[in-house]
Amino acid sequence: MALLAISLVNAQDLNFPFPLDATTPVPYTLSLDKAIVDEAVLKASLYRPSIDLLDGDTSNAGWLEGPPQQDMAALAKYWAENYDWARIQDEINSNFSHYAVNIQSSDGDVPIHFVHERSDVEDALPLLILHGWPSTHLEWSHVINPLASPEDPTAQAFHVVAPDLPGFGFSPAPTSSGLGPRRMGEAFHQLMVQLGYEKYGVVGTDIGYLVGLSMSDQFPDNVVGYLSDFWIVQPNSTDLERNAQNQTTEEEALYIAAFTEWFGQHSSYSTVHQQAPLAIAQALTDSPVGFAGWMWHLMHAISDGYDYSFDELITDAMMLWIPGVYANVRVYKEMLKDTSELSFVTVPTAATQWGIPNAPFEPVRNFNNVPREWLQRSVNLVYLSRHETGGHFPAINEPELWVGDVREFFGSLVDGSLQ
Repeated sequence: MALLAISLVNAQDLNFPFPLDATTPVPYTLSLDKAIVDEAVLKASLYRPSIDLLDGDTSNAGWLEGPPQQDMAALAKYWAENYDWARIQDEINSNFSHYAVNIQSSDGDVPIHFVHERSDVEDALPLLILHGWPSTHLEWSHVINPLASPEDPTAQAFHVVAPDLPGFGFSPAPTSSGLGPRRMGEAFHQLMVQLGYEKYGVVGTDIGYLVGLSMSDQFPDNVVGYLSDFWIVQPNSTDLERNAQNQTTEEEALYIAAFTEWFGQHSSYSTVHQQAPLAIAQALTDSPVGFAGWMWHLMHAISDGYDYSFDELITDAMMLWIPGVYANVRVYKEMLKDTSELSFVTVPTAATQWGIPNAPFEPVRNFNNVPREWLQRSVNLVYLSRHETGGHFPAINEPELWVGDVREFFGSLVDGSLQ
């Protein structure tokens, strides 16, 4: 009774109803409070864009410092006058089967909203897919059904579980610190077991990449294989010394140049999220359009030229603005605490790499192409594929190729050809 009372109190702080007393998964309908929708529209109507510099080719017009004024003004106008959250919400509810659960542990509760699409193929492989920032489960909208129900009856099929990470989308924000990759991984493992999946595959990207690595490290007897379409491997001192002496391969040199460029010129969002998440969240929570611009700046740089509609941009922003910006930007601070503890991952691992030829900043176009030998330093790499296009969101940009990689890797594990 005490737990239920606490749950009901906490639920009142959310912008959406959530069954915090549900310790096993229950069907769930997304329903955002009208007041927060109206607040977003009102603030969009009052949005005041920053000025453009007269020499904008080197700053605003080139997207180096942020989205140009005219783009932000047009986004705000569309949000205030045309965007229809009710329609979007209905689409999200109707597209997939939604569930909610409050995972309980001695370290605290972890409430989770997730999509669960079971395949008609009874012995399909259970597959947990984990998004990053600035995303939610919507990142997988184009691939969930093809994974669960392949047109080719001989293709590998999956029972798909796609959660919103805690503090993203309709998964309530944590109310205390410490929810990093390991605790998230523990919660997601418990979720898979509750669903009846003792053995399962994991796919992760961005922040989900770190959670997936952590799960592979913690639960090697349960995770049959791990695939990520996003990898970061920091050059070590030997790599940098060899590069300075022109002894690296062309592939290594290009990756080091891209890595250096990205973290030297384009990763300010990550630094702020790690060092001052509350300060930036206070500003971004007050301005949903400003938050959309903060996200858009990053998405523009890494999406390989994908032309986001205003509906897509606003929906992606809303899904992170709903639980409160602080929770999902602060996750960067939590990520640093756990990743240094990772040991060599023995679980069969796949890396898929996606070029960014249409990136507006040419030096970062090889950022995703980590050399195979560098990946093998930390994981049991048994599968590697490289694509010319796709960027940071290949499940959106190149869904058929992305699904093909997932099927090939996990299908090979199932039939034993990669064992």
